[in-house]
Amino acid sequence: MKHFLKGAAVMAVVIIVNMIINIVCNMNGVDLNSTVMSTTSAVGALLVYNAWIKGENDKDAQQ
Repeated sequence: MKHFLKGAAVMAVVIIVNMIINIVCNMNGVDLNSTVMSTTSAVGALLVYNAWIKGENDKDAQQ
């Protein structure tokens, strides 16, 4: 359950960042490709989640 909540938190942050990026780009007249944005969002979320979990696993291994 702990990992599920962390994954949900990471995805919420990624979605908020994407909203901000899209709002700024749309205000400046730039249309972003949704396929590219969703792919980079998914990869970014995976990297952040894995880094977060790796830090915890290292702490658990030391104890």
